[in-house]
Amino acid sequence: MPNFQQKIRRIWITFIGVIFVFFIFKLVSPFGTWTCSRNFNETGRNFLNRSCLGEPSPGERVAKGSAGPLLILADPVYLSVFTPRAFSRAEVTITYRPYLSSSTPIFEAGFLADQKLWRYRLQPIYNYWLENGFQDWTELSDRSLHLYSRNNRFASVADFLFAWRRGDELCEGNNCLAVYNVDLKDFPPAIDLSELSQKAGSSEFPYKIRGAHQFYFYLNGNNLELSGQVFDRNENLEKDDAEILIFSGQSVVASVKIKDERPEKELSGDYSGAQAFKVSRSDLKAGLYRLEFRAGDDLSLDNLRVNSAYLSAINKVWTDGNGAVELLTDASYLQVKAIDPAVLQDLKFGNSTLKLGEIYKQYEIKSRPSGLQKIEAASGGLVLENNGVFAATASKLLNPDYRRLDRFAPSLEQLDYVIADYQAAEHLADDWLQTTVSFTASDLYREDGRYSLILSAPGLKLDSGAGGLLEIKEIKIRFSGKNLWDKVKEIIF
Repeated sequence: MPNFQQKIRRIWITFIGVIFVFFIFKLVSPFGTWTCSRNFNETGRNFLNRSCLGEPSPGERVAKGSAGPLLILADPVYLSVFTPRAFSRAEVTITYRPYLSSSTPIFEAGFLADQKLWRYRLQPIYNYWLENGFQDWTELSDRSLHLYSRNNRFASVADFLFAWRRGDELCEGNNCLAVYNVDLKDFPPAIDLSELSQKAGSSEFPYKIRGAHQFYFYLNGNNLELSGQVFDRNENLEKDDAEILIFSGQSVVASVKIKDERPEKELSGDYSGAQAFKVSRSDLKAGLYRLEFRAGDDLSLDNLRVNSAYLSAINKVWTDGNGAVELLTDASYLQVKAIDPAVLQDLKFGNSTLKLGEIYKQYEIKSRPSGLQKIEAASGGLVLENNGVFAATASKLLNPDYRRLDRFAPSLEQLDYVIADYQAAEHLADDWLQTTVSFTASDLYREDGRYSLILSAPGLKLDSGAGGLLEIKEIKIRFSGKNLWDKVKEIIF
């Protein structure tokens, strides 16, 4: 009997040891990898899948039966991803069926990179235009880089890139090139900067704006004089620091940090007094610059002035105030959202009118005539967004960006070239597609052991009337980084 009890004890000890080692390997990842996956077609979920990949949210944007794929009905959808520790690389593989069209052509996925500014780093999963090609256009490829052209002027992608970098005139009209997922840091802007250098002056953005914003401006000399004021709403608990960054290309050439040393208490709701800032430089080169105001939604920026004849807000303006708002934009569409019931109103855009009846709802309005569009609102407080720029007057408007191959892309008749860094989806059985994208994970935002994964198909809405959805069969994420021995050496040495 004692021998039998000893055998049972050894079996239990061995079993517990195996379980312990298993969980140590899973929770510590000594080999430097961690895989999290979920097959939505499976009726059951094992313990590890349940713990590492959270439920998709918001729930009203998805549908899921007891078996079968996850249906994404509206954009965007979020999932939390648990990892035992931080990693340096992340590889995401998604198996899906896209029911998308020219009005919802893009499916992207990515991770939250900046929690304060709510910025996600995205990679392309599927692009309707690029998967279906351009009829009667010439296609040239160099690995994942694809060039579509209406003519046969260039013999290779390399020839086109060389001419583009050199600043050659690619076609007769302006903005004849559309891009997608292309790093533009080594290429000239979409406008002739020499024309801008002829105009001197100063600019002030006419409205107080709330939260993070970006602006383009042009200096025709060596001096930079930038100033403004910051106000704190004190509607949240955290300290509200801010930062002003001035970029030339990808390089920061000037900056100022604005510490929250205001006397009002956080979460008091007491609107603070003005906290002024100023940036002065005399050693810069004439050229195009980008201003970035990094701040949370509790801060507002007012009286922004710069010694430039041009000043244009990039992609977004969130005005803060009760006065009427009049702006111009170079995009033919506008996305509008109201956060406060007090600012629900009728907004005029070009020759169209949009009635805002709900808060937090993303409205969309388009204007038929091309060219600059006028925005008129009875009061501020609206979040205005598009892929263009916003300015107080036409003379202040400056947009060096190329057109993007998305749902608001111009018609093909307006284009001569499309260039995209894109890996075509792999075709599986039963019309399933599979795409794998990679991320540098070392600077992604991670809190309480979880990353935030986003699945985005811009334009996909429950009430859009246009239809469309995404079927997701499986999501698999493989993280990699230093192994246990590398970590030990790092600690020791």
